[in-house]
This record gives sequence, C-alpha cells and structure tokens, in this order.
Amino acid sequence: MRNTNSVKNKNNTGIRRNQRLPTRWLVFYTMARAEKKCEERLLEQSVEVFVPKCQVIRQWKDRKKKVTVPLFPNYLFANVDEYDRLKVLQTNGIVRMITFNGQPAELTDEEIEQLRITQNAPELLEALSRSRTPVGTPVRIEDGPMAGLKGKVVEQRGESYLVVEVHSIKQAVKVNVPEEMVKSL
Repeated sequence: MRNTNSVKNKNNTGIRRNQRLPTRWLVFYTMARAEKKCEERLLEQSVEVFVPKCQVIRQWKDRKKKVTVPLFPNYLFANVDEYDRLKVLQTNGIVRMITFNGQPAELTDEEIEQLRITQNAPELLEALSRSRTPVGTPVRIEDGPMAGLKGKVVEQRGESYLVVEVHSIKQAVKVNVPEEMVKSL
C-alpha cells in the first residue's frame, strides 16, 4: 500500500496541495560525499528519506578507524509524491533523479524494508555492483557521447571494454565505457 501526503496550496505543477497524492520510493543521485547532508536537508523539509549505511575500516598513515559510509555511494532514496519529488530535486546537493529507459527508478516498500533490516548490523555489509555483462555479449551504449554505438564486450577491468568491428575492412576499435552505460542486446 502506498502512502499519501497531504498537499495544501496550488503550485506551478497545477497540483492542489490539499489533495492526497500517492507516494513512491524514488532514487536520487547526490553530489560526491553529500548523501548525509542531503538526508539532513530533506528531513528538515519533512521528506521521508533513507540512506542505507555500512561500516568500513579506513586506514591512514598512523591509524585505522571504523567509519560509517553510505552503502550505495551517491544514492539517496526518498518516499515522495510529485510535489515532494520537485522539492527533492531543488535541494542543494541533489544532482538528478535516477531513471532507466526514461522511467524513474523506483523501489518497492518491500525492498526498502529489506534494506532497513540490513541496518541492524551495518558492519556486516558490503555493496556489490550489479552482475557483469559476460565477455562476448553484444551490447549497445545507452548514455553519453557514444550513445547508440553497438559492439561486444571483450574485457572487464572495472569498466567494460567494448569492441566495435568494421567488418568490411577487417578492423576494430576498442572503446572504454563505464559498465552502467552499457545494455545487452
């Protein structure tokens, strides 16, 4: 069941703020190391926000220390209606809303609850990136200056290396592209 927020005045979206609007958990991208500050700013604005955290050991020259860091760097989850979504996007430190194929990235209430449970023992957590696209898989670059370029994955070392073959002259070009910009065909 989705939550609803009471909205009181009319704003520039044509939404009357006294209407009850459904909320959903959307994913927002923050500036580097700004997750905690954004979380504080949004809580001050009465926006329900969640930033899962984990504990890691950081080493300096003279010591080691256990520090709490975001489980998903640069990501923040907010339970918002359309009015609050715009409020979040206008918050200092928020870069953009995460989308996939033009649709907002949305978490279910169950996924949020599962992440909340992990916060009972943050010292046991370690974030894993999504499963890698296997070498040899045909892919297309979905974002950035090379969007639309097709090829196949040939190597992975932190980023995907995509090979674009020019069959008629029996040549190929190797392109270095972040994994999240590549979609399997």
